[in-house]
Amino acid sequence: MNFGDYLLFLNIAVPVAVGVFSLIFLRWSKKLQWILFFAAILAQAVFAVWFYNSGPRVETISLPIAVMNLNQLELVMRNNGIGYLFFGITVIVTAIIAVFSLSYNDKTHATGIAPLWTMLMGANAGIFFSGDWVSFILAWELMGWTSYFIISHGKERSGKAGMYYFTQSLIGTSALLAAVFIGVANTGSFAIKSTLNFYASQWAANPGLVIAAALLLTITFFTKSAVFPFFMWPSKAHAEAPDDFSAFLSGVMIKYGVFGMITLLLPLFGAGYNGPLVFGTPLFLFILGCIGMFTAAWGTLHAIRENDMKKMMAHSTVSNIGFILTALSTNTAMGIAAAVFHTFNHMIFKSSIFLSMAAVKYRTGEREMHKLGGMAYKMPVTFFVFLLGIIAAAGIPPMNGFGSKWLIFQAMFDKQWLLPAILGFFASTGAFLYLYRGLHSIYLGQLSPRFEHVKEAPVLQIVSQGILMLAVFAIGLFPGIFLIPINNALPELGLAPLTLDLYSVQGSTASIDITSIGLVFMGSFALVFILFLIGKKRRYVKMMDNYTSGETPSDWGVNEDKLHYAYNFYEPIEKVFEPLLNGFSMERLFGRIAHEAKRVSNAVRGWFNSPQTGIILLAVLAVIALAVWRFA
Repeated sequence: MNFGDYLLFLNIAVPVAVGVFSLIFLRWSKKLQWILFFAAILAQAVFAVWFYNSGPRVETISLPIAVMNLNQLELVMRNNGIGYLFFGITVIVTAIIAVFSLSYNDKTHATGIAPLWTMLMGANAGIFFSGDWVSFILAWELMGWTSYFIISHGKERSGKAGMYYFTQSLIGTSALLAAVFIGVANTGSFAIKSTLNFYASQWAANPGLVIAAALLLTITFFTKSAVFPFFMWPSKAHAEAPDDFSAFLSGVMIKYGVFGMITLLLPLFGAGYNGPLVFGTPLFLFILGCIGMFTAAWGTLHAIRENDMKKMMAHSTVSNIGFILTALSTNTAMGIAAAVFHTFNHMIFKSSIFLSMAAVKYRTGEREMHKLGGMAYKMPVTFFVFLLGIIAAAGIPPMNGFGSKWLIFQAMFDKQWLLPAILGFFASTGAFLYLYRGLHSIYLGQLSPRFEHVKEAPVLQIVSQGILMLAVFAIGLFPGIFLIPINNALPELGLAPLTLDLYSVQGSTASIDITSIGLVFMGSFALVFILFLIGKKRRYVKMMDNYTSGETPSDWGVNEDKLHYAYNFYEPIEKVFEPLLNGFSMERLFGRIAHEAKRVSNAVRGWFNSPQTGIILLAVLAVIALAVWRFA
C-alpha cells in the first residue's frame, strides 16, 4: 500500500487517530494535548499547500461490504476547487487560533478540549473532500458530536447550550439522511455526483421530488449555519463554549453549512430547471434570498440589544450568514464569488474579534460589557485588533469586509432584488450600532478600579491576533488574494469567471478598484492625523473632568466606579423594536411544539401502559389473523 496515494484520506484519519490517542493516553498532560493539536493542524496546513501545487486528485478505497445492490462500498475523496479552498482557509485560520490556544489554556483556563478539537479537524477535511455520501455523513456526524462535547465542556450552562446546539444538529442530520436515502434508492449509487445529477434531471418528470430534496438539504444547512428559523443556537453555543473555541465556532465551523449549500443545494437548480422564475431566479432560491436578508436584519436587531459581548458577536455572525445566503441565492457568478469571498473574510475578521474578546476575558474574567470599559489603556494591542476587526465587520475600507459586501450588493442589484437590498442596507446600518457599542463598552470610557492590575495579553495571544489583523488589512487592500482562486473555481460550478485582478473587480452594472479606495481612505486618515499633530497645542484632560465637567462625583452621591455608561446603551432604539422582538420568538414556537409533542407521547405511553391495551391488541391481532386465514 502506497500511502502517497491516500493523502486525502490521511488528512482525515491522522487527526482523528491523534485525537483519540491524546484523549485516552495523554489525559495527564493537557499541555501535551494542545501541542499535538497544533502539530496536527500544522501538518494539515502543509498538505493544503502541497495540494495546491499538485493539482486535482481523486482517491478511492473499496471496502468488501455489500450495501443495497452493491457488492462493495467505495469511499471517494477528491480535492476539487471549492472544497480545497474551504479546506485551506479553515486549516490556516484554525492554525492561527491554535497559537492563541497554546497560551490561553494554562493551568487556570485549561479546558481539556484539545483531543476533541483535533478529531474535529479530521472531520473538517472529510466534509470538504468527500465524494460519496457515506464518507460525508460520517464526517458530518463526527463534526456534530465532537463540537457538542466541546461546547458542553463540564459547566452547567455549557451543557444546556450544547444540548440546544445538538438538538438542532440532529434535525439537520435527519433531513440530510432523508435526502440521501431518496437519492441513493433511485440511483443505486452512493456517489454524491450521481445523486445530484439525478435530482437535477427530475424537474420535468417529478418536480415535487426535487423540491422535497431541496427542502431537506435546506433544513440541513440552515441548522448548521444558523439561518432563520434555526438562528437561535449561536447566542447560546458560541457564548458558553470555551473562549478560544468560540472563535473557531463563530469564525469557521458555522460556514460548513455555506459549503453544503454551494456544493449540494445549488446544483439542483442548474440548466435543467424549468420551474417558476422571479427576477430571472428560481422561485425557491429567491425565497431563500429573502430569508437570508431577514436573517441578517433579525441578527442585527438582537445584537444591538445584547449586553454579553460573546452573545452580541454570535448574533453578528448570524447576520453575516444572512448576507452570504442572499448572495448565494442569486445563483450567479458574481453572487457566488461574493458569498465565498465574504465567507473567507468573515472567518478572518470574526476570529480576530473573538480572540480579542477572549484575551480581555482571560485578563479580567468578565464578558458583560457594562462591567468593563477602559481596556484600551491596559491592552492597547488587543484594542487595535478589535478596532480593525469591527471596521472590517462594518464593511468600511480599507479592511476586507468592504470588498465582499460591495460584491454582495452588486449581485443583488444585478438581479434587481430591491426588497433584499433594502433589508441589507438596514442590517449594515445596524451593524455600526452594535459594533460601536462593543468598542465603547469594552475598550473606551472609564477604567474600573477593579482592573487597574490588568496587563496586555500574553505574547502568543498577541501573535495570533496580529496575524489575523495583518490578513484583514492585506486582503482589504488586495482582494485578489482571495478573489483570484475563487474565480478560478467558478467553472467547476458551471459559471463563467468574472473579470478581476489583484486590485479590482468588473461587474455587469458597475466596477470597483478596491485598492484605490482603500489607499484614498488611508491617505485621508493620514492627512487628518498630520493636521492634528501640527495643530493647536493640546493639553491632557483627566477622565473625571471629562465625565463630570470638573465636579466631584462624591458631592452628589455618585461613586466614580459607576460613571461608565454602557448598560441599556441603545434603550431608545430597543423600545422601537421591542414589540417585534418580544412578540415573535422562534424559541417559544419550538418550545410549544416540544411541549405538545411531549404531551402526545405521554398520552400514547399511558395508553400502552393501560391494562385494557393488551386485550385490545390481542383482539386486533386475532382479527388480522382471521382475515389472513380467510382470504389467503
